[in-house]
This record gives sequence, C-alpha cells and structure tokens, in this order.
Amino acid sequence: MRRRLTRPLMIGAILVIALLILRVVLSTVLPPAAAQTATFITTFLAILMVYIFFIIVPVAILLNGRISKRIYDPIEKIIIAGIVLGVIGMFQPWTHALYRIGFFVLLASTLSFIVWSHVTPKAATYDEEEVNQSPSSTATP
Repeated sequence: MRRRLTRPLMIGAILVIALLILRVVLSTVLPPAAAQTATFITTFLAILMVYIFFIIVPVAILLNGRISKRIYDPIEKIIIAGIVLGVIGMFQPWTHALYRIGFFVLLASTLSFIVWSHVTPKAATYDEEEVNQSPSSTATP
C-alpha cells in the first residue's frame, strides 16, 4: 500500500520540478512574448500535475474499494447538486455577490467531482445483488 502511494508522488514531484526548471530555461532563451506564453503553459501544467499526483492519485488509492455504494452515491449526488447550484448562481442576473458565491461553489464542486470520479466504490456482494433485484427480473419464462 505504501509503495503504491509513494511511486505516484515521486513521479509527480519529478514532473513538477522538471516543469518549473523548464519554465526558467524557456524564459531566458525565448523572446519576451514567447517566454510569457511558455511561462504560463509550464506553470499551468505544474499546477495540473500537483492536482493530479498529489490530490487525485492519493485519494483514489486510499479510498478505492473502501467506500460502500450506499455512501458513494449520495456524496456524488451532493457534488452534482453543488455544480448545478454553482451554475445557477453564476447565471442569475440579480446580484454580483451570488455570482461570486456561485463561481466558488462551481469551482469546488467541479474539483470535488473530478476527485470523486476517480474513487471506485466497494463491489456489492452476491447477497446484496440478490436483495436489490426485482422479483420480475428473476422469473424465468
């Protein structure tokens, strides 16, 4: 378990360091306009790598197969409701304060959904599947 978590973190750290070094090198080699673009792209990719390798991967490794479907589904629905509320808050025409709140709710819910979509719920056992089946689906003609 520890090895499964350590390896992605090391890969992520190496990629982030490489991108930050590349940012410095490209900004000294390229003309100013291209250097600004390269700085933006390498910084964006470094932030993306931090999010992927230090948030998504550890959460997925630690939670995969440990959360029951009964807990997984309501959390997913709450996150989706947050996305809907964030969109409604951003597109309402009345006040700027609701727009700002809607933006942050949408941002947090979207990032949460990305993380949560990488978590696999615990597989249902055979007994649970039997209970969940309707009587008409088990009848044979």
